[in-house]
Amino acid sequence: MQHSPLTLRRAAIYQWFSQLLFQELSEAQLAALGSQESRAWITSLSAIPGLASDVKRFERSLTRVLQRAARAQELAADFASLFLLAPPVGVSPYAGHYPHTTPAQERRQMNALLVEQALAPRENEASDHIAIQLALMAEQVSREAPVATQYYFLQHHVLCWAPLFMASCQQRDAKGFYVLAVVMMVHFIHEDAQYL
Repeated sequence: MQHSPLTLRRAAIYQWFSQLLFQELSEAQLAALGSQESRAWITSLSAIPGLASDVKRFERSLTRVLQRAARAQELAADFASLFLLAPPVGVSPYAGHYPHTTPAQERRQMNALLVEQALAPRENEASDHIAIQLALMAEQVSREAPVATQYYFLQHHVLCWAPLFMASCQQRDAKGFYVLAVVMMVHFIHEDAQYL
């Protein structure tokens, strides 16, 4: 099946955010992010309505990260202090930890959706992790799931908690690399939902 350029682009963006937020970035992943091709791709995201200023802030943060002497270790520490420490010190990247649902309910629903798509959670990660949800959305887009299915998933599984997740991240560290990635992600998802 031939995918439209827009379908490929949307799927790639969701997958990129998923990979960015799944776990600490390795030195190889950081080197790839710093490549000319990757930097051009990131810059191209500014063409999406409402994302230009988010992209600029993220690019500045990425430049700072790439200039660090022990960049992989320092960024891993940033990731751990933001996402791996329990709230209120850290920020939970799991949908089930937000008011709209419970961990068990959200994981049951996500597991059912993953089975429908013939997918499984990555490396024993709980299925309500933001990265798993983004990977599932990327899969729905690339398989060209009906627009109503994509919209429903965004509204009922991502946008119902992602803005709270973003606000919590911003309270902890307003200008950090991962926080700026989350801000850009949430704004992209809002734009994508409006597009649908």
